[in-house]
Amino acid sequence: MIDPQEKERLFEETIGWSNGWISRIAQKYAPTNSCEDLEQEIRLAFWKRLDSCDEKVSPLRKTFYSIAGIIALKFKRKNRRMQKREEGLYSNSVYVEQERDQTSIIEEFTGKLEKLDRQIFTMYLKDSSYPEMSLVLGVNEVNLRKRMSRIKKKFKTFLSQMAFCCK
Repeated sequence: MIDPQEKERLFEETIGWSNGWISRIAQKYAPTNSCEDLEQEIRLAFWKRLDSCDEKVSPLRKTFYSIAGIIALKFKRKNRRMQKREEGLYSNSVYVEQERDQTSIIEEFTGKLEKLDRQIFTMYLKDSSYPEMSLVLGVNEVNLRKRMSRIKKKFKTFLSQMAFCCK
């Protein structure tokens, strides 16, 4: 375990020489509006890992590059999953008026759901995994997946009804 002052010194030193590199990774792996988020996640992961770093086993730079690469790939996959979910959820909303923003549509829909379904839907939109949702909500993961499938169908029906109403 590294003492706190040494940890902070190593962190500042590493971030100092790697800032431009972190920025380039973020531009490559994150959507334009999420570059700063990815940069922050890389720094946070490195900070957490510093306690267990041993320069005798692996140089600090190598450890940093490894962590940055792993975090960037996870971030890219997470964004890709979120984009696919949004495409699936909003595929029937072609006719919905452009002025209505997604937030108001989601709020209107969630207002019509039961409490548990509302919690499931909200966690799903926040990109929580099914095991996480199962743990937090105390619902069997299989039942949770079935319930989410029904919620998605309700949402698509809701969107198609809105599209019909807004023509």
